[in-house]
Amino acid sequence: MKYLIILFFVLNISVLPQNLVLKGKVLDSETQLPLPSANLIILNKNIGTSTDEDGRFVLSGDISKTDVLRVSYIGYTTKEISLTGRDPDNLRIELLPKIIPSQTVFVEGSIGRKGFTPVTFDKIDRKEIKQDYTVQDIPKYLSSLPSTTFYSENGNGIGYNYLSIRGFDQRRISVSINGIPQNDPEDHNVYWLDFPDLLASTDLIQVQRGAGSGASGYPAIGGSINIITSVFTNNPQTNFFAATGSYNTRKYSASFSSGLIDKKYSIYAKLSQILSSGYRFGSWVKFNSYHLSAVRYDDKLTTQVNFYGGPIADGLAYTGLPKFVVKNKDLRKANYSYWETDQNGYTYTLQRRPEEIENFSQPHYELLNEYRFSEYLTLNSALFLITGDGFFDFDGSWADTTYLRLTGEYGFHPTQNPGNVLIRAQVNNTQYGWIPRMSYKQDNGELIVGAEFRKHRSDHWGSINYGENLPQGLTKDYRYYFYNGGKDIINGFVHEEYSLNSIFNFLGEIQVAYHKYRLYNERYLGHDFSVSNTFFNPRFGVNARLSDEFNIYLSYARVSREPRLSTYYDASESSGGTVPQFQQNPDGTYNYNEPLVKPETMNDFELGSSLQMQNFNLTLNLYYMQFDNEIVKNGQVDRFGQPMTGNAKQTIHTGVEFSGIVKLFNVVQLIGNASLSRNTIKEANTFVKYNVTQDSTAAAELDLNGNRISGFPDFL
Repeated sequence: MKYLIILFFVLNISVLPQNLVLKGKVLDSETQLPLPSANLIILNKNIGTSTDEDGRFVLSGDISKTDVLRVSYIGYTTKEISLTGRDPDNLRIELLPKIIPSQTVFVEGSIGRKGFTPVTFDKIDRKEIKQDYTVQDIPKYLSSLPSTTFYSENGNGIGYNYLSIRGFDQRRISVSINGIPQNDPEDHNVYWLDFPDLLASTDLIQVQRGAGSGASGYPAIGGSINIITSVFTNNPQTNFFAATGSYNTRKYSASFSSGLIDKKYSIYAKLSQILSSGYRFGSWVKFNSYHLSAVRYDDKLTTQVNFYGGPIADGLAYTGLPKFVVKNKDLRKANYSYWETDQNGYTYTLQRRPEEIENFSQPHYELLNEYRFSEYLTLNSALFLITGDGFFDFDGSWADTTYLRLTGEYGFHPTQNPGNVLIRAQVNNTQYGWIPRMSYKQDNGELIVGAEFRKHRSDHWGSINYGENLPQGLTKDYRYYFYNGGKDIINGFVHEEYSLNSIFNFLGEIQVAYHKYRLYNERYLGHDFSVSNTFFNPRFGVNARLSDEFNIYLSYARVSREPRLSTYYDASESSGGTVPQFQQNPDGTYNYNEPLVKPETMNDFELGSSLQMQNFNLTLNLYYMQFDNEIVKNGQVDRFGQPMTGNAKQTIHTGVEFSGIVKLFNVVQLIGNASLSRNTIKEANTFVKYNVTQDSTAAAELDLNGNRISGFPDFL
């Protein structure tokens, strides 16, 4: 009888109600600061509360250990926590700050997840940027990533800097800020100095190697860089910063963040100035920058406004250095306009004139919206306007009356060639567009459908800002060249990521891109043409997550893109003899439907894996990139030292990339990477004819089959 009583007592206890009282604190996972007014709710039950000013909460009611607690806070990733096995009296919940909701779809379609997305990429978050960034431009900051190099015209990483990934220069790298493409539509280049100190306002960077994502905008050959700005905070902050360094380099900045106002608004503002005398003589910079962002959160709609840019001024230093001066600590700081050779070796003459300067301003205006129709369906919209206005003055003492069009044909009657000419090249740009994207979340994946509509228009002209022996009647309003440029861009893409099960994750994407150039209103020669191309760019990949620590992936992408406008015709050099690069008709006119330079097409195969353990991370990637009509450097440079390009019929780039991080005693991190590649011409088109000897007028075509391609490092 005694045992029966005990059994009954135990059974009776087991059916008693188990209502829990939850107590704890909600914190920011990075700063460990409390999050006041965070929302907590028990899923599928009408039980909830919010945190106090110290981030603490008490939640009671019909709660059991099998329930799930959802914790949310504006600007942070929502977290769902199973109460099983947790101490209800001491819950410590850390929320991760997330990208501003108005930018999430732009990010999700182009930024991968480590261990899941079959893409070769690296991420840099806000915490790393705060640790490492002071004044250096973005190419210098990113140069330690795998297969990434940069060079600086000024020599100190501030000013004109150029980035390469796997040897592909930044004209073939797609760069976007907040999902909005930044490559110049005509020139394809990225002028980093036009948004100085951007890293101070950056929340996240992803650098992808290889064929770029259609979701990141412009078709990318070498890789893509996605930058997300606007560092909103939930609590008010004011920061002042001052720094000084070598070569008279200084930086001053002030930033303000309002924190969350009324649970609905947040404002971020920053002003800064970077000054430097430069490593090379006369390569000074004066970069002013501003950044203003405001966001409003409604129940289903998020609206964000960004305004950033900065008027900049700098001394030009575009002429490169001969190899023989690299180890000479004095000569390598020189900034000569010309380096010449004679029978006794190299001579260096004509120090760059202090009047050779640049002034430019390129403000960016962005309106970003996100509307959530439901938990599954989201619409994102980005409206943007980018304007640019500025000039650069460069030495033209070599220019004669013919080049400057100061002859009788144009109403001038000079008695001699001008002297000490300073040429002003002016550029005015306007581009605007709309990028809508729709995201549909499925049980095992996400579908993103998007488009891009962009229009670009520009004015280009050159004048004589100063000169001696100039003919009478000449004023600064005279243009020795003038033309308008333009480009219309319409892109559309479909992007799907799907998880078959806990192991296999698939990625599929198709981009259709329509790009149309226009050159018109050319003064003097009257060339007027348009060139349009339509490209079909597919991408597929599969990732196998074989364990929580190890994954392997395989991807394929095909990307086509057109040359830059000046490759078809460099109208700014028309007085120097440049002609349109199109087939000529029997009457000497040009057939603008038959350009001599072709778009390039790449087939990119990638195989990679990563191992992420508690104390070390290792990644290994192999790539094989096969090109038709690759746009390569042809061995010549233009007037400003930039490489000129042409097609190579077939080329192949192969390589292996390795990177690793080892943590020692939770105190020290060892970080390193290495790349080994081979970049060769398999079959060459007809290239430029070179003189057989310096004194010979005869020319020969070089057989370039099997040659290495210029500018691609074999080992890094």
